[in-house]
Amino acid sequence: MEKSSKVWLIVLFAVVVYLLMGIYADLGKLSQAMKNFRWTFLFLLFALTTTNYLFRFLKWDFFLKRAGVYLNLKDNLFVFFSGLSMIITPGKIGEIWKGWLIKDINGEELSKTVPVVIVERITDVLGLAILSLLGVFYYKQGIYLILLLLLLFSLFFAAIKSKTISNRIISKLETKMVKYAENVKTLHNAFEATMEPKGLIGMSLLSAFAWFFECLGMYIVILGFKESINITLATFIFSFASLAGAVSMIPGGLGVVEATISGLLQFFGFMPALSVGIAIIIRFGTLWYGAIMGLSVYLLFKKTKKFN
Repeated sequence: MEKSSKVWLIVLFAVVVYLLMGIYADLGKLSQAMKNFRWTFLFLLFALTTTNYLFRFLKWDFFLKRAGVYLNLKDNLFVFFSGLSMIITPGKIGEIWKGWLIKDINGEELSKTVPVVIVERITDVLGLAILSLLGVFYYKQGIYLILLLLLLFSLFFAAIKSKTISNRIISKLETKMVKYAENVKTLHNAFEATMEPKGLIGMSLLSAFAWFFECLGMYIVILGFKESINITLATFIFSFASLAGAVSMIPGGLGVVEATISGLLQFFGFMPALSVGIAIIIRFGTLWYGAIMGLSVYLLFKKTKKFN
């Protein structure tokens, strides 16, 4: 009941956000802009978003195996796509639920799977940062957010890889969490295995490639409104807005991503009603499409899974 109420609060918050955006853009003008949209382009956006997920699944599977966690393909697909239902949580941290699903399927400890979820999310952010850098010359102020994220990642990476730092952290955690001392070591070992530099760089590049399909989706949506934009600029706007949403820690980046997309489009010459319309369509075809797909996969296939 509590989880259900939280979901409805998020949905209510989304309705308020979109209503305020509509009022800002002028509901009449926004309605007219939406009427001009060629809705067949929405299905292209769905296809591109799904392609993003498939490439990110390859990344997820890579990190799982690095951590010594093995699932058959059907179970792994079930876990990954079910996890998409958690993308409307702050910073997508709710995707840690995938670790619980794996535990229910084969009894694998969370201390091995939670680091996989976190590192996968880190490579998502790094991939988006790479894409953002492609267009940062259009909007130089954006470099500060990207540099901040890279600095935070560097500090985290150093803490995991430095034996001096990691041993001190492990020692303190073991002292305070005697009962879970072994889990702390397993957690650190999983982080070390998944954050091996060569694999981390390769998966960050794969992540950038995967997220580019959603950036391409934004380009397609703008064409659907019978407008045009440089594809590099579209890539920058979508990836930078997604980064801003992730940093905000607001569930699903609601309001932050939409406002950033709309604001940057206006900065580059789009009218308010059109920019808000583009932002709403993009979010429906990425955020909400993913959440609905994840929930549908879980509800449809959970009965076929043999949970421990």
